[in-house]
Amino acid sequence: MAAKLSVMPERRYLDQNPWIRFDYRTDLNLLWAGLGEAYSKCQHLAGTPLKPSVVRDLSSIYLARGALASTAIEGNTLTEEQVQLMLDGQLRLPASQQYLEQEVRNVIDAIVAIQRDAKTGHAPFTISEGWIRQQNRLVLRGLETPTHVVPGEYTSTQLVVGPYKAAPPEDVSYLMGKLVEWLNTTWLTPAQDSTISRPERFYWAFFAAVLGHLYLAWIHPFGDGNGRTARLLECAILANSGCVPDIATNLLSNHYNLTRARYYERLDRASHAADGVTEFVRYATAGFVDLIRQQIDQIQQMQRQIAWESYVFEAYRDDSPAGPMKERRRRVALALPEEEWLSSRDIQNLSPDIARSYATHGQRTCTRDLNDLVERGLAVKQQSKYRSGISVMDAFVPTV
Repeated sequence: MAAKLSVMPERRYLDQNPWIRFDYRTDLNLLWAGLGEAYSKCQHLAGTPLKPSVVRDLSSIYLARGALASTAIEGNTLTEEQVQLMLDGQLRLPASQQYLEQEVRNVIDAIVAIQRDAKTGHAPFTISEGWIRQQNRLVLRGLETPTHVVPGEYTSTQLVVGPYKAAPPEDVSYLMGKLVEWLNTTWLTPAQDSTISRPERFYWAFFAAVLGHLYLAWIHPFGDGNGRTARLLECAILANSGCVPDIATNLLSNHYNLTRARYYERLDRASHAADGVTEFVRYATAGFVDLIRQQIDQIQQMQRQIAWESYVFEAYRDDSPAGPMKERRRRVALALPEEEWLSSRDIQNLSPDIARSYATHGQRTCTRDLNDLVERGLAVKQQSKYRSGISVMDAFVPTV
């Protein structure tokens, strides 16, 4: 009896979703400038020394912002302030809104695990179907879902998102296997090849992150949580690249949320325009560069403030004036605003500590303190009003 030949089953997605082809290639020259700046900004950010307390604060801010962005795209209405309260254990929502907190908390927990594993992992980073399924379980944990949705399991129902018809459910398992193989062999392997330059490894990792996100959104393998899962995949690849600081691994989610209408338009265009995938990568790169540039600006302002604090303390390093007077003048110097001119009476109430200091000393003491600050270059006087002298720090910034 003749042996039966193994026949590859017909793939319905080839007719329904012909753009899901694992053969993307691009002329890197089309994206070189944007990717080069993205890498340069990552190195700038990673090479900036900061106080541990500042790093913790920044990490908290961008963790909250990235997680909220990923859920806001899907309709979550919490504010960034509410998410910060949640991280501090102080958020109290009515029962009808607690699912919103659960959605954000799920993404935060997943991101924290991704960043922790990226720091402790030693083997080359690879993606597996099991890992992707686990991320979907995490984003849907504790949430109500339709009856056809099983967290972490591929859909058995044909999904339609707006005008977009996702891959046929009978092809999802095949497509996810192809996606994982393609990401690992074509993109992540060179991204971790120590024989090529660090900028090149960053380029491969960035492509892997954005393409993984795009293709997972196209396949739409899960009954719910596909977008959040795709953005976690993107975050994980960047976090494990060795080239992107933690606080920048979520920036693409922020970008997609800030430009939500264009995000959906670029996703749609990528599925049918000849240059659509390259345009999506270009769109992602431009947003990443803009937001990391903002991070660098914010950090430079923090460094300026830290340098100013050191400068103020240095100005009062000697033994004169006496301890309490010295401490009071330092407090005033650091509390003075940079842009607003204040009267001495306003300055006496800049903070509770300052108000207490002047409660028993009066106006003359405040005037003497301010004159001393002006003499030392720590305050600027115009007519009878004062402001901070922090602009003196700008003289130490290199010109370009």
